Amino acid sequence: MAEQANSKLLEGIAYFEKMLKVMPGDRTTLEFLSVAYEQLGDVEKQRTSLIQLAEALLREKDYDAADAIGERLGGFSETDAQDMVRRIKSVRNPVQLKAVVRPGAGAQPMRAVLRPAGVKPKPASDEGGLSLAQVVMSAVKAEAALIRDLYAKNVVDASAAEVVQRHLGGLPEATRPFLVSALAILEKESGGMGEKAAVYMADAASAPPIPLQAFMPSAALVKQLPEEIVRVRGAVPFGRLGDTLLVAVLNPLDTAFHAEVERLAGCPCRFFLADPHTTEDFLEKYFAENA
Repeated sequence: MAEQANSKLLEGIAYFEKMLKVMPGDRTTLEFLSVAYEQLGDVEKQRTSLIQLAEALLREKDYDAADAIGERLGGFSETDAQDMVRRIKSVRNPVQLKAVVRPGAGAQPMRAVLRPAGVKPKPASDEGGLSLAQVVMSAVKAEAALIRDLYAKNVVDASAAEVVQRHLGGLPEATRPFLVSALAILEKESGGMGEKAAVYMADAASAPPIPLQAFMPSAALVKQLPEEIVRVRGAVPFGRLGDTLLVAVLNPLDTAFHAEVERLAGCPCRFFLADPHTTEDFLEKYFAENA
């Protein structure tokens, strides 16, 4: 089993290493690689990817995220890692001390630098105060809006959009969790349209495709979100990068849902596009083994 997991992980690494050659310094690619190398136990490549990621974050002026990577690099004794830690601190500290001060007003932190603290998750028994029926209803509305948008953008044709709307309208009463995904319906009913929609969403949301099967997400990660959210929305936490949770989703354009995921997880999240078939396969196996 471990050999199979490592084989899949190596496939994912090969895919993203090719992406990195096409898009040097790409943040999401480096995030993936740093987590993948850590899971594989390749400490040297993990360190290198973290340093490259820190470079990218400093270019983007995402100092909070750079700080988190600096903390990870602080655990390495190598000179290049320590040099980057010092560089992050030298860039970050003057910014932290510099406040936006208006005449007659108290000092206030710069919004671009200080990210609001994540909301702590509610107890699992509460699960955000939403029932299964409400989670399904919310998912149906979001996926119906997605297919309308895909049709309006000429990503899918009228026939494919109608098929998805019909499936969404004919879903059974929510007495048990089941996956609600326009992309999954498209891939099953209109294969070519599903692939086209996936390419469009990945590009529009800057959410690269994630080979979820390469990660074998642990129960500890999956349980960061309520079971209904995972099973109905197909949102699967598959890794961590500092305090950021990496989450595979089937609708990377649903920013309202992403905000809800961050609230439930109690931490910042980065979202990646997952393949519906892979997600369905993972959910079936995971919940069969963790019933």
